Amino acid sequence: MKVGLIGGTGLMGRALASRLATKHQVLIGSREKEKGESVAEAIRASSEGEVSGGTNVEVAEVCDVAILTVPDLDLSFLEALRTQLGGKIVISPVVPMRVENGFMIHSRAEGSAAEEIASVLKESRIVAALHNIPAATILKKDRKIDFDVLVACDTKPDYDEASRLIASIEGLRPLYVGSLAVARIIEEITPLLLNVARLNGLKRLSVKLVS
Repeated sequence: MKVGLIGGTGLMGRALASRLATKHQVLIGSREKEKGESVAEAIRASSEGEVSGGTNVEVAEVCDVAILTVPDLDLSFLEALRTQLGGKIVISPVVPMRVENGFMIHSRAEGSAAEEIASVLKESRIVAALHNIPAATILKKDRKIDFDVLVACDTKPDYDEASRLIASIEGLRPLYVGSLAVARIIEEITPLLLNVARLNGLKRLSVKLVS
């Protein structure tokens, strides 16, 4: 599978690329072609598998599944990718956040980043997932992980396709939580974890559900 990491030159993009490259062809996207290629070269030097880079538009055009590995985004950024991402699964780990009274909170007045993305990429199949995994931990390939990934999307077939990709990273367990309408709940877990970590002297918290 060709996995496109849109805006993939940051920490999350690099972390996911290092894990996904063992089983998939990974494409690193950037606003600048040279930066995408440079990051891809660095990942190839330390990872097994096929990793290449290019512009976000180039990556969106050829990928089978796209992951938006950016902390937040403006809608004009997505407009430029609408045609290339049509009909494809687009996974959003985007969590818009800001500081208020010393605490991290979700920065949207209502709704979710995933729903905003869906409003622009109308022909794409939007899946909200991968919000609550610590990129710095994922980046360490020798670090064993055991995290749950909460997944929201509007159809079970979309979940099934996205979950296969997520589960291909050893140590990640995808769990279906319902339609995209509940994506905000998943997104809000990230600022909650950041606040808990700061208040209790902890680092790199994630989610694991037990029964």
